Amino acid sequence: MFAEGYIGIAGTIGVGKSTLTKQLAEALNFEPIMEEVKGNPYLDLFYGDMAKYGTMMQVWLLNHRFRQHREFVSRISLGKIRGVVQDRTIWEDTIFARMLNHHPDKIISDMDYNTYLDLFDNMVLRELVFPQLMIYLECRPESALERIKMRGRNMETGITLEYLRALDANYQQFISEMENAGVRVLRINWEEFLPLTEVVRLVHEYSLKPSSFTKWVRPLRKSRSASEEALRPVSESAEV
Repeated sequence: MFAEGYIGIAGTIGVGKSTLTKQLAEALNFEPIMEEVKGNPYLDLFYGDMAKYGTMMQVWLLNHRFRQHREFVSRISLGKIRGVVQDRTIWEDTIFARMLNHHPDKIISDMDYNTYLDLFDNMVLRELVFPQLMIYLECRPESALERIKMRGRNMETGITLEYLRALDANYQQFISEMENAGVRVLRINWEEFLPLTEVVRLVHEYSLKPSSFTKWVRPLRKSRSASEEALRPVSESAEV
């Protein structure tokens, strides 16, 4: 099911999610939910030793966003706020975990990655609600890199065009998964910023479109090797 009054904004690094989150929330009289990075105790450690801290950083982010999600959905359902616009939803966490697992240096091992996905399934897919509307800001990786350079954040100086291209491909897969699950997705070309009034108009238009959830959005699992299959107990013969 989805939560009425819950709008998520998705898009690659540097596309402009935070700015639109604040502006759209003010226009709709909703509350902005921003991505918090300063309180992450693993962030600096991760950039110092990605292989050592990659898994725990992803677990910390998942736990933090899980708590944040439950809090604002509860406030909406109790009528304490009209709704929220969220800068990067919990649903997008698997994108970054998958990239760390697929990295040439295997920053997150296959075993840790599958454990993380099982944790994500148990916490998120069975407990939380989908956004009433997800806005996907489409932008070329080259444009995103220019915007990253313009805002000049120290932690982003190492971001490469190759990384942003890989991230864009993963976002395309993620958005397709959300659409296949029946989530309303509003794709907006964000190469040039649209007037806020036009974004608000599109939000109202797309929020009224029919929505039909057909299945859970379940991150893809790595296939087991032949030796693992041979040792697999009969009770594990089918995944739910």
